[in-house]
Amino acid sequence: MNVRIGSRSVLTVVLRLFFLAAFTRSLSLEAFAQSQPHDESASFKNVEETVSKLLSVPVYTESDEKLLNEAGDGAALAITKIVSEQEMNSPDTGRRILLILHLAFEAPQSIIERNNKTPTAALRLLDQLEHTDYGRQPNVIGNARFEIKHNTSTGRPLEPVTLPGEPVIDWGHTQWVGNVLAWIATIKPGMTRSDLLRVFTTEGGWSTRTHRTYVLKQCPTIKVDVDFSISENEAEDKITQISKPYLDYSVYD
Repeated sequence: MNVRIGSRSVLTVVLRLFFLAAFTRSLSLEAFAQSQPHDESASFKNVEETVSKLLSVPVYTESDEKLLNEAGDGAALAITKIVSEQEMNSPDTGRRILLILHLAFEAPQSIIERNNKTPTAALRLLDQLEHTDYGRQPNVIGNARFEIKHNTSTGRPLEPVTLPGEPVIDWGHTQWVGNVLAWIATIKPGMTRSDLLRVFTTEGGWSTRTHRTYVLKQCPTIKVDVDFSISENEAEDKITQISKPYLDYSVYD
């Protein structure tokens, strides 16, 4: 009788431990799912789309900036899903990643999800970039890392330091212009008209097939003048000369 009662007690204890373990595992899985909302949320899909666009074309709108301001480390996570390790070696990709990270952490008070306020994925990305040719340039990664760490630890953006009487530099737009100039510089003599039209589009004003002014697709006040040599197919006309980019009002005739 005592043996039977003892066996029943042991079975009861084992069952209780089993159900406790199952319950604990269920809670753990639920907590993990709540801490990893990126892949399931529609908002993260929007972040992925915006990040993908800026990786392709380093020009952003006000709504793009607001979305990335709110994304924080979610933007860095999106980059890791989109950019391969090999692509990370491209200087253009490196510049665009830093632009996205700047936008993601320039306004830390705007970041919505609490776990995105900690730059875990962003700092890992910077560590990876630091081992590329682009990242080895003096201060490139160090400055980005300093800004992100400062902003996330203090909860406020890094204030630019200027001497009395000097104008405050808008670093965000300065970086934007730098990325645009690097993007424009990918179009060179010897490339075709169809290559040019990936970045630029036409506008009004006087033109011929051998000479025309083109405007940047995302900002029509940024222009270049281009000369071509004619081929059998207009799309294959070769660029013989392209001016430095300049600013001018749009022409609508």
